[in-house]
Amino acid sequence: MATDLHVEVWQDEHGCLRELVQFALDEIGGACIIRERNSLDALDGDAYEGDTVVARFGDPEDARDFLRDEGFDPL
Repeated sequence: MATDLHVEVWQDEHGCLRELVQFALDEIGGACIIRERNSLDALDGDAYEGDTVVARFGDPEDARDFLRDEGFDPL
């Protein structure tokens, strides 16, 4: 079973990156998370160890509003 994902990259004025990851693209809206990479955790070579889930949403528009409120803009 394949999982469809849609990933949007957002950045704040300090260069911090967050990703909005949307699951179940065939559904209207769809569950999504916002994740942020902690580069200090990833220094040992594990590319995915440094990902932290910042927030979970049931609607991507709510997640985008959250990111904008936090000072992030889409890339």
